[in-house]
Amino acid sequence: MNNHKFLSLLLVCLVTCSACNRLDIGGIFGGCKPHHDARFKHSMVWNDVYCLSNNLEDDCLAHIHAKDSAYYTIYWATDLHIQGEGMTVMLDTFVSMSMGNYTIQGKTFNVGDTATAVIFCGDIIDAKNNYPVFYRHIQPLYDNHVPVFCTPGNHDLCFGQWTEYEAHFHTSTYWFDITTPNGKKDLYISVDSGDATLGSEQFKWLKNLLEQKSKEGYRHIIVFTHTHMFKRDSNNAHGANYAVEEIYELTYLFSKYRVEYYICGHDHSHEETTYKNVKYYTIGAMKDSYLGKAAYMTMTVFNTTGQDAAPVYLELHRMSGENYISWDDVNN
Repeated sequence: MNNHKFLSLLLVCLVTCSACNRLDIGGIFGGCKPHHDARFKHSMVWNDVYCLSNNLEDDCLAHIHAKDSAYYTIYWATDLHIQGEGMTVMLDTFVSMSMGNYTIQGKTFNVGDTATAVIFCGDIIDAKNNYPVFYRHIQPLYDNHVPVFCTPGNHDLCFGQWTEYEAHFHTSTYWFDITTPNGKKDLYISVDSGDATLGSEQFKWLKNLLEQKSKEGYRHIIVFTHTHMFKRDSNNAHGANYAVEEIYELTYLFSKYRVEYYICGHDHSHEETTYKNVKYYTIGAMKDSYLGKAAYMTMTVFNTTGQDAAPVYLELHRMSGENYISWDDVNN
Protein backbone atom coordinates (compact mmCIF):
# COMPACT_ATOMS: atom_id res chain seq x y z
CA MET A 1 0.00 0.00 0.00
CA ASN A 2 2.81 2.40 0.93
CA ASN A 3 4.51 1.65 -2.38
CA HIS A 4 1.32 2.49 -4.25
CA LYS A 5 1.02 5.80 -2.40
CA PHE A 6 4.65 6.63 -3.14
CA LEU A 7 4.28 5.82 -6.83
CA SER A 8 1.07 7.84 -7.06
CA LEU A 9 2.75 10.82 -5.37
CA LEU A 10 5.77 10.47 -7.66
CA LEU A 11 3.50 10.41 -10.72
CA VAL A 12 1.69 13.56 -9.55
CA CYS A 13 5.03 15.32 -9.00
CA LEU A 14 6.31 14.31 -12.43
CA VAL A 15 3.15 15.48 -14.18
CA THR A 16 3.12 18.75 -12.21
CA CYS A 17 6.77 19.49 -12.98
CA SER A 18 6.22 18.65 -16.63
CA ALA A 19 3.19 20.94 -16.82
CA CYS A 20 5.28 23.75 -15.32
CA ASN A 21 8.03 23.19 -17.89
CA ARG A 22 10.46 22.11 -15.16
CA LEU A 23 10.84 18.46 -16.09
CA ASP A 24 10.92 16.82 -19.50
CA ILE A 25 9.64 13.30 -18.82
CA GLY A 26 10.20 12.23 -22.42
CA GLY A 27 13.76 13.54 -22.25
CA ILE A 28 14.49 11.52 -19.12
CA PHE A 29 13.56 8.22 -20.73
CA GLY A 30 14.34 8.86 -24.39
CA GLY A 31 16.96 11.57 -24.48
CA CYS A 32 16.46 15.12 -25.69
CA LYS A 33 15.17 15.55 -29.22
CA PRO A 34 16.31 16.12 -31.85
CA HIS A 35 19.23 13.83 -31.06
CA HIS A 36 22.91 14.65 -31.59
CA ASP A 37 23.12 13.52 -35.23
CA ALA A 38 20.16 15.69 -36.25
CA ARG A 39 21.54 18.72 -34.37
CA PHE A 40 24.92 18.18 -36.03
CA LYS A 41 23.30 18.15 -39.49
CA HIS A 42 21.34 21.32 -38.67
CA SER A 43 24.56 23.00 -37.56
CA MET A 44 26.43 22.00 -40.70
CA VAL A 45 23.65 23.36 -42.95
CA TRP A 46 23.68 26.73 -41.16
CA ASN A 47 27.50 26.82 -41.11
CA ASP A 48 27.64 26.26 -44.87
CA VAL A 49 25.40 29.24 -45.60
CA TYR A 50 27.01 31.53 -43.02
CA CYS A 51 30.59 30.72 -43.96
CA LEU A 52 29.95 31.06 -47.67
CA SER A 53 28.20 34.41 -47.29
CA ASN A 54 30.96 35.75 -45.01
CA ASN A 55 33.88 34.33 -47.01
CA LEU A 56 35.01 32.09 -44.12
CA GLU A 57 36.44 28.59 -44.10
CA ASP A 58 34.13 25.65 -43.50
CA ASP A 59 32.46 25.77 -40.06
CA CYS A 60 34.44 28.84 -38.94
CA LEU A 61 32.31 31.44 -37.15
CA ALA A 62 34.97 34.12 -36.75
CA HIS A 63 38.58 35.18 -37.09
CA ILE A 64 39.06 37.44 -34.08
CA HIS A 65 41.99 39.83 -33.91
CA ALA A 66 43.20 40.59 -30.38
CA LYS A 67 43.92 44.29 -29.93
CA ASP A 68 46.42 44.21 -27.07
CA SER A 69 49.96 43.18 -27.98
CA ALA A 70 50.65 41.72 -24.52
CA TYR A 71 47.66 39.41 -23.89
CA TYR A 72 43.97 38.75 -24.46
CA THR A 73 41.27 37.48 -22.07
CA ILE A 74 38.26 35.21 -22.54
CA TYR A 75 35.44 35.09 -19.99
CA TRP A 76 33.80 31.69 -19.44
CA ALA A 77 30.51 30.78 -17.71
CA THR A 78 28.30 27.73 -17.52
CA ASP A 79 25.19 26.28 -15.85
CA LEU A 80 23.22 29.47 -15.28
CA HIS A 81 19.88 27.58 -15.28
CA ILE A 82 17.87 30.75 -15.89
CA GLN A 83 14.17 30.57 -14.96
CA GLY A 84 12.83 34.02 -15.74
CA GLU A 85 13.88 37.61 -15.15
CA GLY A 86 14.38 37.03 -11.43
CA MET A 87 17.30 34.64 -12.07
CA THR A 88 19.75 36.93 -13.86
CA VAL A 89 21.70 38.68 -11.08
CA MET A 90 24.84 36.60 -11.63
CA LEU A 91 24.51 36.89 -15.41
CA ASP A 92 24.22 40.69 -15.24
CA THR A 93 27.30 40.89 -13.01
CA PHE A 94 29.23 38.58 -15.32
CA VAL A 95 28.31 40.63 -18.41
CA SER A 96 29.36 43.83 -16.65
CA MET A 97 32.66 42.30 -15.53
CA SER A 98 33.44 40.99 -18.99
CA MET A 99 33.14 44.52 -20.34
CA GLY A 100 35.65 45.75 -17.78
CA ASN A 101 33.12 47.24 -15.38
CA TYR A 102 31.42 46.36 -12.13
CA THR A 103 28.22 48.18 -11.18
CA ILE A 104 26.99 48.25 -7.60
CA GLN A 105 24.36 50.50 -6.01
CA GLY A 106 24.25 52.63 -9.14
CA LYS A 107 28.01 53.20 -9.24
CA THR A 108 30.23 51.70 -11.95
CA PHE A 109 33.86 50.78 -11.31
CA ASN A 110 36.48 49.93 -13.90
CA VAL A 111 37.97 46.51 -13.09
CA GLY A 112 40.00 45.68 -16.18
CA ASP A 113 39.98 45.25 -19.92
CA THR A 114 36.99 44.27 -22.05
CA ALA A 115 36.94 40.55 -22.89
CA THR A 116 38.17 39.52 -26.32
CA ALA A 117 35.34 36.94 -26.35
CA VAL A 118 32.76 35.41 -24.01
CA ILE A 119 31.92 31.69 -23.99
CA PHE A 120 28.94 29.95 -22.35
CA CYS A 121 29.36 26.19 -21.86
CA GLY A 122 25.75 25.11 -21.68
CA ASP A 123 22.74 24.75 -19.37
CA ILE A 124 22.01 28.40 -20.00
CA ILE A 125 18.34 27.96 -19.13
CA ASP A 126 16.35 25.64 -16.90
CA ALA A 127 12.84 25.96 -18.24
CA LYS A 128 11.07 26.51 -21.52
CA ASN A 129 10.80 29.99 -23.11
CA ASN A 130 13.81 31.47 -21.30
CA TYR A 131 16.20 31.94 -24.23
CA PRO A 132 14.73 35.42 -24.90
CA VAL A 133 15.48 36.34 -21.26
CA PHE A 134 19.08 35.23 -21.58
CA TYR A 135 19.50 36.95 -24.93
CA ARG A 136 18.19 40.27 -23.58
CA HIS A 137 20.68 40.20 -20.71
CA ILE A 138 23.70 39.50 -22.92
CA GLN A 139 22.69 42.19 -25.42
CA PRO A 140 25.22 44.67 -23.93
CA LEU A 141 27.99 42.32 -25.11
CA TYR A 142 26.74 42.51 -28.69
CA ASP A 143 26.24 46.27 -28.37
CA ASN A 144 29.90 46.60 -27.34
CA HIS A 145 31.09 44.29 -30.12
CA VAL A 146 32.19 41.49 -27.78
CA PRO A 147 31.89 38.14 -29.62
CA VAL A 148 29.66 35.62 -27.81
CA PHE A 149 29.90 31.85 -28.36
CA CYS A 150 27.60 29.17 -26.91
CA THR A 151 27.41 25.40 -26.75
CA PRO A 152 24.25 23.63 -25.52
CA GLY A 153 23.82 21.59 -22.37
CA ASN A 154 21.23 18.93 -21.62
CA HIS A 155 18.88 21.42 -19.92
CA ASP A 156 19.04 23.66 -23.00
CA LEU A 157 17.60 20.86 -25.12
CA CYS A 158 14.73 19.60 -22.97
CA PHE A 159 11.13 20.18 -24.13
CA GLY A 160 12.35 20.29 -27.73
CA GLN A 161 14.16 23.57 -27.05
CA TRP A 162 16.74 22.98 -29.80
CA THR A 163 14.47 24.98 -32.10
CA GLU A 164 14.67 27.96 -29.74
CA TYR A 165 18.42 27.52 -29.23
CA GLU A 166 18.90 27.32 -32.98
CA ALA A 167 16.87 30.49 -33.54
CA HIS A 168 19.17 32.48 -31.26
CA PHE A 169 22.59 30.83 -31.73
CA HIS A 170 22.16 28.92 -35.00
CA THR A 171 24.83 26.24 -34.54
CA SER A 172 26.38 24.08 -31.85
CA THR A 173 29.36 22.61 -33.75
CA TYR A 174 31.89 25.10 -35.09
CA TRP A 175 35.30 26.70 -34.54
CA PHE A 176 36.86 30.13 -34.37
CA ASP A 177 40.37 31.43 -33.86
CA ILE A 178 42.08 34.42 -32.27
CA THR A 179 45.12 36.07 -33.81
CA THR A 180 47.47 38.32 -31.83
CA PRO A 181 49.04 41.51 -33.24
CA ASN A 182 52.27 39.61 -33.98
CA GLY A 183 50.46 36.89 -35.94
CA LYS A 184 50.21 34.10 -33.35
CA LYS A 185 46.97 32.07 -33.58
CA ASP A 186 44.90 30.06 -31.08
CA LEU A 187 42.09 27.68 -32.04
CA TYR A 188 38.76 27.23 -30.19
CA ILE A 189 36.41 24.36 -31.09
CA SER A 190 32.81 23.90 -29.91
CA VAL A 191 31.30 20.42 -29.89
CA ASP A 192 27.74 19.53 -28.92
CA SER A 193 27.63 17.07 -26.01
CA GLY A 194 24.12 18.00 -24.87
CA ASP A 195 23.04 14.37 -24.63
CA ALA A 196 26.40 13.08 -23.37
CA THR A 197 27.77 11.93 -26.71
CA LEU A 198 29.17 13.52 -29.84
CA GLY A 199 27.75 10.82 -32.07
CA SER A 200 29.65 9.24 -34.94
CA GLU A 201 29.24 12.06 -37.48
CA GLN A 202 30.32 14.84 -35.14
CA PHE A 203 33.25 12.71 -33.95
CA LYS A 204 34.42 12.30 -37.56
CA TRP A 205 34.09 16.06 -38.06
CA LEU A 206 36.17 16.76 -34.94
CA LYS A 207 38.84 14.24 -35.92
CA ASN A 208 39.16 15.69 -39.44
CA LEU A 209 39.29 19.24 -38.12
CA LEU A 210 41.98 18.45 -35.55
CA GLU A 211 44.02 16.55 -38.11
CA GLN A 212 43.89 19.54 -40.44
CA LYS A 213 44.38 22.31 -37.88
CA SER A 214 47.21 20.60 -36.00
CA LYS A 215 49.33 21.26 -39.11
CA GLU A 216 48.56 24.98 -39.30
CA GLY A 217 50.80 26.29 -36.53
CA TYR A 218 48.28 27.10 -33.80
CA ARG A 219 49.88 27.85 -30.40
CA HIS A 220 46.97 26.57 -28.33
CA ILE A 221 44.04 24.32 -29.26
CA ILE A 222 41.04 24.50 -26.92
CA VAL A 223 37.91 22.32 -27.11
CA PHE A 224 34.84 23.51 -25.22
CA THR A 225 31.51 21.81 -24.62
CA HIS A 226 29.05 21.03 -21.81
CA THR A 227 29.60 17.46 -20.59
CA HIS A 228 32.59 16.78 -18.36
CA MET A 229 34.99 14.02 -19.28
CA PHE A 230 35.92 12.32 -16.03
CA LYS A 231 33.95 13.40 -12.97
CA ARG A 232 31.24 10.90 -12.19
CA ASP A 233 27.84 12.58 -12.02
CA SER A 234 25.34 11.03 -9.60
CA ASN A 235 22.67 11.23 -12.32
CA ASN A 236 22.71 8.19 -14.59
CA ALA A 237 19.91 9.34 -16.90
CA HIS A 238 20.41 10.71 -20.42
CA GLY A 239 22.73 13.69 -20.48
CA ALA A 240 24.84 12.51 -17.55
CA ASN A 241 28.21 11.22 -18.77
CA TYR A 242 30.00 10.00 -21.86
CA ALA A 243 30.24 6.25 -22.33
CA VAL A 244 33.62 4.85 -21.26
CA GLU A 245 34.43 3.84 -24.84
CA GLU A 246 33.82 7.39 -26.06
CA ILE A 247 36.00 8.84 -23.30
CA TYR A 248 38.81 6.59 -24.50
CA GLU A 249 38.39 7.69 -28.12
CA LEU A 250 38.17 11.39 -27.26
CA THR A 251 41.12 11.47 -24.88
CA TYR A 252 43.24 9.61 -27.43
CA LEU A 253 42.21 12.09 -30.12
CA PHE A 254 42.97 15.14 -27.96
CA SER A 255 46.37 13.84 -26.97
CA LYS A 256 47.31 12.87 -30.52
CA TYR A 257 46.47 16.27 -31.99
CA ARG A 258 47.90 18.44 -29.19
CA VAL A 259 44.67 19.75 -27.71
CA GLU A 260 45.81 21.68 -24.67
CA TYR A 261 42.54 22.42 -22.85
CA TYR A 262 39.11 20.79 -22.65
CA ILE A 263 36.74 23.20 -20.86
CA CYS A 264 33.21 22.27 -19.82
CA GLY A 265 30.45 22.55 -17.24
CA HIS A 266 27.62 20.15 -16.35
CA ASP A 267 28.86 19.18 -12.91
CA HIS A 268 28.29 22.25 -10.75
CA SER A 269 31.61 22.23 -8.90
CA HIS A 270 35.05 23.09 -10.18
CA GLU A 271 37.47 20.30 -11.00
CA GLU A 272 40.72 20.08 -12.93
CA THR A 273 42.51 17.00 -14.24
CA THR A 274 45.52 16.52 -16.50
CA TYR A 275 45.53 13.35 -18.59
CA LYS A 276 48.01 12.57 -21.37
CA ASN A 277 49.18 16.20 -21.39
CA VAL A 278 45.66 17.57 -21.89
CA LYS A 279 44.16 19.79 -19.16
CA TYR A 280 40.50 19.09 -18.40
CA TYR A 281 38.63 21.88 -16.59
CA THR A 282 35.09 21.79 -15.22
CA ILE A 283 33.86 25.29 -14.34
CA GLY A 284 31.55 25.71 -11.36
CA ALA A 285 27.94 26.75 -11.95
CA MET A 286 27.00 30.43 -12.21
CA LYS A 287 23.37 30.17 -11.11
CA ASP A 288 21.76 32.72 -8.83
CA SER A 289 20.85 30.15 -6.18
CA TYR A 290 24.55 29.34 -5.73
CA LEU A 291 25.18 32.59 -3.90
CA GLY A 292 28.64 32.35 -2.36
CA LYS A 293 29.57 29.47 -4.68
CA ALA A 294 28.58 30.86 -8.08
CA ALA A 295 31.63 30.99 -10.31
CA TYR A 296 32.96 32.05 -13.66
CA MET A 297 36.41 31.66 -15.21
CA THR A 298 38.79 33.92 -17.04
CA MET A 299 41.48 32.70 -19.40
CA THR A 300 44.29 35.17 -20.06
CA VAL A 301 46.59 34.19 -22.92
CA PHE A 302 49.86 36.09 -22.95
CA ASN A 303 51.73 36.97 -26.10
CA THR A 304 55.34 36.08 -26.84
CA THR A 305 57.75 37.13 -29.54
CA GLY A 306 59.81 33.93 -29.60
CA GLN A 307 58.98 30.37 -30.60
CA ASP A 308 57.82 29.26 -27.15
CA ALA A 309 54.13 28.77 -26.52
CA ALA A 310 52.51 31.71 -24.73
CA PRO A 311 51.65 31.08 -21.06
CA VAL A 312 47.96 30.68 -20.25
CA TYR A 313 46.63 31.88 -16.90
CA LEU A 314 43.26 30.59 -15.68
CA GLU A 315 41.39 32.04 -12.73
CA LEU A 316 38.18 30.81 -11.15
CA HIS A 317 36.22 33.80 -9.82
CA ARG A 318 33.64 33.27 -7.11
CA MET A 319 30.70 35.65 -6.73
CA SER A 320 29.67 36.23 -3.14
CA GLY A 321 26.78 38.59 -3.56
CA GLU A 322 26.48 42.08 -4.97
CA ASN A 323 29.02 43.66 -2.64
CA TYR A 324 31.95 41.31 -2.93
CA ILE A 325 33.84 39.34 -5.53
CA SER A 326 36.79 37.13 -4.71
CA TRP A 327 38.78 34.80 -6.90
CA ASP A 328 40.77 31.61 -6.63
CA ASP A 329 43.81 30.99 -8.81
CA VAL A 330 43.31 27.55 -10.34
CA ASN A 331 46.27 27.40 -12.73
CA ASN A 332 49.46 29.31 -13.34
